[in-house]
Amino acid sequence: MRLEADFGPLHRAVRAMGAEHVEVRDVVGSYRTDREPVDWELPEGIDVDIDDIRAIRGLLSYKDRHVLLYIQDHSWNADDVLSGQHVGNKYHVAWCSTLEEMRVKGRFERYVATNDCSGQFTITGTDQAGARISGKARLNVCKNCLSELNYDGYRHDRQAAFARFDLQRFFETYSSYFPHMPMRLAGEQDGGYTPDWPDVSRRKREAASRTCEGCGVRLGQHPRLLHVHHVNGVKSDNRASNLKALCASCHRRAPNHAHLHISHQDSQQIAKLRREQGLAAAFRSWDLVAQRADPAMDGLIHELRREGERIPEVGYPLESGGGLIALLELAWPAQRRGVAISADDIHAAERAGWRVLDARQALEELAPLHAAAAQTSRYGSRNAYRRKRPGPGKSTKSARGRRSRKSQPYRSR
Repeated sequence: MRLEADFGPLHRAVRAMGAEHVEVRDVVGSYRTDREPVDWELPEGIDVDIDDIRAIRGLLSYKDRHVLLYIQDHSWNADDVLSGQHVGNKYHVAWCSTLEEMRVKGRFERYVATNDCSGQFTITGTDQAGARISGKARLNVCKNCLSELNYDGYRHDRQAAFARFDLQRFFETYSSYFPHMPMRLAGEQDGGYTPDWPDVSRRKREAASRTCEGCGVRLGQHPRLLHVHHVNGVKSDNRASNLKALCASCHRRAPNHAHLHISHQDSQQIAKLRREQGLAAAFRSWDLVAQRADPAMDGLIHELRREGERIPEVGYPLESGGGLIALLELAWPAQRRGVAISADDIHAAERAGWRVLDARQALEELAPLHAAAAQTSRYGSRNAYRRKRPGPGKSTKSARGRRSRKSQPYRSR
């Protein structure tokens, strides 16, 4: 039975007393009431079939949840993996050439889907005596997956990017692609805070005039999007010098923050406010573009920057008929070209006569240039790859890095 109550008189009485409005947050914290059974099952792992997995912009999705895939059965290697003597099978975070090969071979049913970011995986197998064993072990990420996404600039510095890889950071980076958030959302309070944290946080936001101390966006009308960050990562250290008011977008890029996930809607709202408040015009360097753009653009931004592309506008609102029809993550308005996350934004922009790609498509168009640069660096000449087969949508001209004007969406002209 659904109960309804009118709190209007109570609210009017509170306002008459002059009390400040405080936005109500989720009081159950991590144990959110809008979860479905799959949200409780995924951390433990679910056996999946190929038809259960979707590739969203190259990422792996199960029932609209961001997941990774790994092989649980390590057969006779399980004992060595559990004891740390063997690295074990790699886990997958993107639809890469390895997964495609497995699909073709019909071996995909061996995989388990999970969104557990601890880096510890349940594996099973057989010991030397033939008995079944199981336990937790650390596994390494698939390098083909990192290359597929150019995650953390992997294509240009593979060893360093692989060494830096952090599973929690990875899931956080691509949270804008998925409508269902993990168990903790950005802005929700977890353990470790002092009992007076709500008051400390409120006073800090007030002292900052409800303005982000990172990018300068004013969030007086959107208090939920303004967080308070502990600079040194110690949540019990509430000294003024250790507190910084940050919008949700800046907070998730700050060092020493907790594991944050931000919805694409919130990310776009902050981008829209920055532009309305005249802040976007200041993002005229690649460093600022990388800091202010959605983290899902990081791999593409890294590639664009290396290729000497023109600096794009961040959070560009595309209007038609006096109304907003799309918000592009990156845009080159003079060429009517851009990059977006939302399929709705891509389609709306295309109907308005723009050429808009998602980040993975844009990376694919830049891939031949990266291959050309790598060959040049290795051999000192581009002649070695002139006969290289062009990638999807590329010009059939020489593979020296030349692309037709139609297939060259970002190059400055």
